[in-house]
Amino acid sequence: MKKPHALLGLFLPSLSDTIFILLFLGALISGPKMLNIDGDLPRHLLMGKYVLETGTPPTQEIFSYPYESKPYVSHEWLAGVIYYLSYVLFGLNGVVLLASILIATTFTIIYSQAVAGHGELFLNFLLVILGAAVSSIHWIPRPHLFTMLFLGIWLIWMDRLSRGVPLKLWMFPALMLFWGNIHAEFVAGFLVLMAYIAGWFWQYLFARPSLTPQTGRHLLLVTLFSFLASLINPAGLKTWETILGYVNNSYLMSRITETQPPDFTRAEYLPLLILLGFSILLLVIRRDKFTPAQVFLMAGFGMMSLFSARNAHLFGVVAPFVLSNGLNGITNFRPFKTIESVIMQVESQINRKMLPIIIAVTISIAVIARAENFNRFEPSVFPVDAVSWLKNNLQQGRMFNAFDWGGYILFHLWPQQKVFIESQTDVRGELTREYETVITLSRDWQGIFRQYDISWVIIPPQWDLARELIGIGWEVVYRDQTAIILVRN
Repeated sequence: MKKPHALLGLFLPSLSDTIFILLFLGALISGPKMLNIDGDLPRHLLMGKYVLETGTPPTQEIFSYPYESKPYVSHEWLAGVIYYLSYVLFGLNGVVLLASILIATTFTIIYSQAVAGHGELFLNFLLVILGAAVSSIHWIPRPHLFTMLFLGIWLIWMDRLSRGVPLKLWMFPALMLFWGNIHAEFVAGFLVLMAYIAGWFWQYLFARPSLTPQTGRHLLLVTLFSFLASLINPAGLKTWETILGYVNNSYLMSRITETQPPDFTRAEYLPLLILLGFSILLLVIRRDKFTPAQVFLMAGFGMMSLFSARNAHLFGVVAPFVLSNGLNGITNFRPFKTIESVIMQVESQINRKMLPIIIAVTISIAVIARAENFNRFEPSVFPVDAVSWLKNNLQQGRMFNAFDWGGYILFHLWPQQKVFIESQTDVRGELTREYETVITLSRDWQGIFRQYDISWVIIPPQWDLARELIGIGWEVVYRDQTAIILVRN
């Protein structure tokens, strides 16, 4: 018979387990919020469904009629497939479950790597939780959650490669092959490579005795073969052209809320401000603990998070990983030393690591499977009832729709209906300009309606456009608190 303390050791979570369980449950509980932040998810689900049904990602635009048949870059098709499979298995509960696992796994591996190399269990625990809090503003079931996980793995591998730890170089292009078909932020992997290459050259110029020539060759080989792997996608080099063109499009960047600099007067950006401040402090007072490559990493991703709030989740992954180097030896100071010794004593009693994680995930799946209406697209956010009405009352001709509703409408009505605009189609800004002209009733907005022969619209009822269309004789065929459908007479 097992002694009581031995049984306790079976179920007592380590700090690594605790990070996973806390983040997993935190993300799981926030599922309803996740699903209703923006309209991207339904579009990704539709892409996954299309690929699974046809066996190939589209290379021409098939969802938005203004761009119909024009070349289309499917750079996130694999994420759509994975999300759609989770949707087929468990509905929207499955999507939230997958997102929660991705988030929790990302920071668990960052923590595990940090303590494996430097110890300092308690301080690294706090640092990783802070990094997770920074990323939480982007806890949305979209492809970037895969990027967070892949970035964490990439950082671990790059750190080992830079320290001369034997590593199979083919693992980098193999990961990039998947990353490049899952999310456009695979570019972050190359930014990490650039930081390590810059660090190597810095050592070559100023600290040559510590330089390992073989490391430099390996870095160049990884860069070359990873770049070639990134070209294995439905659009080849066009994927790079599209991504770089998009992020350098000042008009589009100025129109997207999450690409704006973070507003530190808002509470959700407080963790980012704290992490940035702590990063500067630790890099200064413990600068001897960091390599040039790590300094370049922190500087690069730190500046990216200041230029665009969209990059905060990347900094939330990079910073805890790098800063763990600066925590080494801090627990020699009280009271950290006492806390650390207590934690180590408790963890020494743990007999089965990951068992608490398995139990938590299993129970969560059982509970969430019964919560049919917990995770849903809210009728106050999406035109849920209006789209249900449209399924039984299909409208003829081309529609004009609210931007954030494009993906939802497509997921339920395509291919019978194509939308005017949705979140993934316009990477050049032309259609967004026309959309903005219409919803602001700017000069010649009716000319755009005539150009595309728009015969009906589905938009929020409080928009000025709705009142204007009613004023010029368009007929209201459906109306609720969220959406109004008007038809041209």
